[in-house]
Amino acid sequence: MLITAEELASIKRQAVAEYPNECCGVILVRGTERRHMPCRNVQDQMHARDPMTFPRTARNAYYMDPLDALRLNRLVDEGFAFAVIYHSHPNAGAYFSETDRAQALIKGELAYPGATYLVVSVVGREVRALAAYQWNADRRVFERADDGDLDAKEPSASRRLLAAAERRIPGGVNSPVRAFRSVGGEPRFVARAEGARLWDEDGRAYIDFVGSWGPLVLGHAPRAVVDAVTTAAQRGTSYGAPTAAEGELAARIAAAYPSMEMVRLVSSGTEAAMSAIRVARGATGRDLLVKFDGCYHGHADSLLVKAGSGGATFGIPDSRGVPPALAALTLTLPFNDVGAVRDLFAARGSDIAALIVEPVAGNMGVVPPAPNFLAALREITTQHGALLIFDEVITGFRVAYGGAQELYGVRPDLTCLGKIIGGGLPVGAYGGGRDVMDQVAPLGAVYQAGTLSGNPLAVAAGLATLKALEDRKAYARLDALGAQLQRGLRDAADKAGLPLTVNRVGSMLTGFFCAGPVRDYAEAKTADTARYARFYHGMLDRGVYLAPSQFEAAFVSLAHTDDDLEHAARAAANAIGAAV
Repeated sequence: MLITAEELASIKRQAVAEYPNECCGVILVRGTERRHMPCRNVQDQMHARDPMTFPRTARNAYYMDPLDALRLNRLVDEGFAFAVIYHSHPNAGAYFSETDRAQALIKGELAYPGATYLVVSVVGREVRALAAYQWNADRRVFERADDGDLDAKEPSASRRLLAAAERRIPGGVNSPVRAFRSVGGEPRFVARAEGARLWDEDGRAYIDFVGSWGPLVLGHAPRAVVDAVTTAAQRGTSYGAPTAAEGELAARIAAAYPSMEMVRLVSSGTEAAMSAIRVARGATGRDLLVKFDGCYHGHADSLLVKAGSGGATFGIPDSRGVPPALAALTLTLPFNDVGAVRDLFAARGSDIAALIVEPVAGNMGVVPPAPNFLAALREITTQHGALLIFDEVITGFRVAYGGAQELYGVRPDLTCLGKIIGGGLPVGAYGGGRDVMDQVAPLGAVYQAGTLSGNPLAVAAGLATLKALEDRKAYARLDALGAQLQRGLRDAADKAGLPLTVNRVGSMLTGFFCAGPVRDYAEAKTADTARYARFYHGMLDRGVYLAPSQFEAAFVSLAHTDDDLEHAARAAANAIGAAV
């Protein structure tokens, strides 16, 4: 037994009572005797008295009342031992963070041997998740100690699946944002999806506005795509050899994107961006890359960087495992700041191989390009002999059939596309003018290869998807649905009297919980993430599935109906009111 039902109920009451502050306490044992001791968090008082010594940071979110520390010491002197040490994560997930780990260890050894660490996720004065962890001295890691069954009154298949997954998958998920850590609670494990809906393992249905992060423009499991994949699978799942279908897909892409005279299929958007950058460096003979704060282009080492102390400084690693020397080859600038781009190219233009940009930012939330921003990037890169790369992994075939470059009338040198050209299956592509793409092996000296490139299942799904979109009539419908969702969010915020800035381009949008405007990453970060977390769970409780992060996009699909959008608007009106 890790914890009794009575102890758990008391801990949950304490966590809710002390929200939005962090709570803490212990359960001590002496023989068969158990004693629960909640501890007071006096961090607010200490910060008010001495903000320098007691800053408001994750590591300093909790400061135990010294009187409670004395009481604990007396109980230990009386023979009690620590059985459970618990704390809450307000507006965050129930996980054992690096900060938690650092505070549980003293010089690399567990401060309280044998103790179980319980983490409670609280959002909007409601406990959303629980997880217990114990120290494995042999492996020197904290491991999940429960089976997702701590709260017997609230059984959940997703909770049990997450606990099991954490034992074999880092964080229990295969992509970090899925872990719900920025909104609290725990992820819903999906059992199936169809049209505009998905169902979790507990049988609950949700109207889905994530759509596998954008590519499912036709909705889940459209008949044409399912039939195409089924037929292709019957002929074999992978060949590692050329097929007629991949040539057809490349031709359709080139027809939609005149800038992509030649196309190379790959297996992901990350691979597409990584390869396009390599081609740009090979074609120009230069090393430096320019990207924008808040724009995400996959997890290749040279792209996981953040800005230094000034706009023109070399990047520094934004992830462990990225060598500083490699990160130094990437320069970062504020999105939508043409002046900063001109200044950087004036200083370093002869060393810059390429500038890569999401023409409509989607990974800091949706941020449209300012008027003439993309045209200015085209002008500046051309002037300095650098290549312009549009990362259209999200916007390609989404904001228009010809992507953002069609929508804004700007032609890049290289373009990256993602899962939408595979109907949501793992695929990507990069391409550009013949003079640039002739650099790619086997024609040129820029090497890039992949066994699953042009996979027949993904290509079949992609062809079926593009055929459904090629008459372009679908985009008026997508835009109307996007506008309807935007109005629903805007009306709900106005009714509640809350600041909300809704940025939308076609069928992709983000509602930022701030007064706005939101034109770059710095302004996006002013959004109230705690309020978004409360809103997110309010929507989830009402059957609406949004991205579990303030800094992501919502997507509508052709499978969504007017009734779906009206349901979402009603849900938003209630959820935003509860998020105050």
